[in-house]
Amino acid sequence: MKRTIIVQTLFILFGCLASLTALSWLTGKAGDFQPVNAALSEEHVRPAELKNDNLVDELIAWQLLVPVDKVELSGSILAIDFKVTEGAHSAEWLYQGLAQSVDRSFHNTSNIQRLLVRFIAEDRWLGNKYLLLAADIRRGEWPAEALEELRTWGDRELSRELKSWFRVTETNLWKTMIHK
Repeated sequence: MKRTIIVQTLFILFGCLASLTALSWLTGKAGDFQPVNAALSEEHVRPAELKNDNLVDELIAWQLLVPVDKVELSGSILAIDFKVTEGAHSAEWLYQGLAQSVDRSFHNTSNIQRLLVRFIAEDRWLGNKYLLLAADIRRGEWPAEALEELRTWGDRELSRELKSWFRVTETNLWKTMIHK
């Protein structure tokens, strides 16, 4: 008696499995896999129109390497101030952060035409802030390989070309940090 119940259960199980397989094959969905967070990832793949209403949400989704101190959006101009704390990271890390903000600003948005970036060092003991590096980047005014070159530049001083393409201004404080 137990044996027949087990056999019947197995037949029902295999029947259901065959039905589900046939159904997925007929609907053309076989092999398609959507990750759990597919809706979230698709939302930020398509260029979004950056507005004051969604500015914070979009910047959080960008997962920027360098902490953001201040953001302003004025028409098609996005201004980001990054906070560089004492003993923080290397020039390479900041160049990667700059490259990442350029990539996100122009590839993840449809309305940003100009990105203003400043890296500001903060002295936590005195509360003073010092400008280290600034950039004025405009959509489409640099060659395709420039972004990857910036991302992988390392700890060296930026080349004349990179400074020109991304309109980078270095302060004396930044230059002394690079040449240590």
